[in-house]
Amino acid sequence: MFCPGCGSENQDDLKFCTRCGTNLGVVADALEGKHPSGIERDERMVHLLKDYYRSRPMTLLGAAGSALSLFKLAGVFLLGFPEKMVPIAILALGFFFLSLYAFIWGLIRWNNSSSELKALGTSASELRNSIAAKSSSPPRGEVKAMKYSTDPIKTLPSVTEQTTRELDRQTVVRESNERKGASD
Repeated sequence: MFCPGCGSENQDDLKFCTRCGTNLGVVADALEGKHPSGIERDERMVHLLKDYYRSRPMTLLGAAGSALSLFKLAGVFLLGFPEKMVPIAILALGFFFLSLYAFIWGLIRWNNSSSELKALGTSASELRNSIAAKSSSPPRGEVKAMKYSTDPIKTLPSVTEQTTRELDRQTVVRESNERKGASD
């Protein structure tokens, strides 16, 4: 297996590259089509959190829109409902019903999702805090120093240099064998 980090060839049964330390187990799993054993997503919890956080602004926008359209309708009725104001009154009434629908829809979704989160024994703020704690990223401006448990990687010699070293090693081994043979 070739290391994707440095390109060196490694044995297939190794978990880490012998040259650069890249995790080859993850590469092997990816080549076999296995999913990495990371954080598993709980789709139900994701759906609940999306409902919770999407429905809050919808509720607030619906409430603000309803109040604004009621203010406009009150203005039309205080003026005695002149004939020129009929299109404005119809638009304000339509906007009121649309805003009221958004308010009720957001309120129901917000209430249902928060109730279901409470029934599961958690809240949206607890989940948000636990996700932030799991991310383990350092605070801004602070950089974590990487600690390695291995020695620094030495660069490999050229082929000529490696061959010369191997021949020197063989010469030393041969000479030591000859000395042992002579001393016996």
